[in-house]
Amino acid sequence: MSGGDWSAAPAREPGHVDETALGREARPASAGSAAGPAVGRVHGRPAPEYGEYAPEGWVNPVLEAQRREDERRAQERREEQPIATAKSAAAAQQVPRSRFGASPLDFVLTVGLLVTGLFSTVQSLSVTQVASSVRETFEQQYTTFADPAALSTAAVVGAIGSVVVFALVTWWSIRRLRARRRTFWVPLLGGVVATAISVTAFIVVVLQDPRFLQAVMQHSGG
Repeated sequence: MSGGDWSAAPAREPGHVDETALGREARPASAGSAAGPAVGRVHGRPAPEYGEYAPEGWVNPVLEAQRREDERRAQERREEQPIATAKSAAAAQQVPRSRFGASPLDFVLTVGLLVTGLFSTVQSLSVTQVASSVRETFEQQYTTFADPAALSTAAVVGAIGSVVVFALVTWWSIRRLRARRRTFWVPLLGGVVATAISVTAFIVVVLQDPRFLQAVMQHSGG
C-alpha cells in the first residue's frame, strides 16, 4: 500500500516488551517504578501515631500503667496524711502546756525570783539599818568615817532604786508570763541592776570621805 505500510507494528520504546504479544494481559505500570521504591504510604501524609488505627475501646497500656501508678501514690498520700496529723497532735499533747510562761518550770522560777526580789526590796527600805551595816563593815577594815550620815543618803538612793527596778521587773514579767514567753531571766536582770545602783551610791559617798581615803592610802603604803 502506498503512503506507508499500515500492517507494520508500531515502534516501541527500547527495552519495552509487548505483553499482549506474549499472550499476557496488559497491566498498568507501577507508580513507584519510575520514582523509586515504594514507601508504604501516600506521599505527604505523616506516619500514623501509636494506636491511631486501634479499634474502639483500646487503651494504651503504657499510659494506663502510668495512670494507675499515679492513683496509687495519691491514695498512699491520702492515707499517710491522717497518720502524720495524729502523730503531731499526740506529740503536742505530751508537751506540758503552761497557762503562764513558756513552761511550768519557767513560771515557778519567775515567781520564786520575784518573791526573793520583793524581800530584798523591803529590806532595802530599812535605810538606817543598811547604813549602819555598811559603816560597821568599813570601820572594821579601814577607819571611821568623817561623815557617817552620808551613808544614810546612799542607803536612801539604793532603796529608791530597788523599788523602781522591782516595779518595772514585776510589770515586765507579768506581760511575758501572759504571753507564754520565757521570763525567769527578767527578775535576775532586775536584781543585778538594783544591786549595781545601790553599790554605786555607796562607792560615791565613801570615796568622798577624807578619813577613808587617808586610811586607804596608808593601807596601800602610799
